[in-house]
Amino acid sequence: MIYWLPPLAWMAFLFPTNDTLTTSSTSHIIVPVLNWLLPTASEATIEILHFLTRKSIHFFEYAFLTLLLFRAFRGKNKDWQLKWIIYAGLVTIGYGSLDEFLQIFIASRTGSIYDWIIDSSGSVFMLGIIYIKMNREGLSQESSGLES
Repeated sequence: MIYWLPPLAWMAFLFPTNDTLTTSSTSHIIVPVLNWLLPTASEATIEILHFLTRKSIHFFEYAFLTLLLFRAFRGKNKDWQLKWIIYAGLVTIGYGSLDEFLQIFIASRTGSIYDWIIDSSGSVFMLGIIYIKMNREGLSQESSGLES
């Protein structure tokens, strides 16, 4: 059960009712940092960089969720099963779609298929890293895990 606390906490943080993740709230943090790093940049450049930063954060939030979910499905096992990778990806991609869908109904948020694609890309990226890492470390795979 302890392995499930981090992904559940992260999912609660990502939940669409969290107003700390809106464009206006992040602009109070990201824009001043960008202005400090790039004092001669135009306002348009800062806006573009704010946008790209927010989308990068989407990518890495869901990549991190995928990693946490993989660890939860894996638990104490030292070996690995392909089904844990698949489950982590499916849950993350499903949660990303739920997140974007629910944002449609929240005044301070906007749901977007493009954000969901970015979220899903982050998940697939992390799944690839996990798969490569498991194969490179030569960890034995108990089975493909798909038949059980």
